[in-house]
Amino acid sequence: MFGIPDFSVAAAFLLIILTTVISTVYGIIMWNRGDASDEEIQTERKWMKEEIELEETVDGGVVS
Repeated sequence: MFGIPDFSVAAAFLLIILTTVISTVYGIIMWNRGDASDEEIQTERKWMKEEIELEETVDGGVVS
């Protein structure tokens, strides 16, 4: 088959091409779907603020 002496080598080539095509299609379909909602952003900001306050309390405000 196409000058490839062994079926397992041909199967590997075909699987590589198939994986590339599937990954590309998946990437195009899922493009920009990972955006966080406003609620998630506010929760993250609140958590970060609490984390900074806790570190300042524990470290005595010393930045390392």
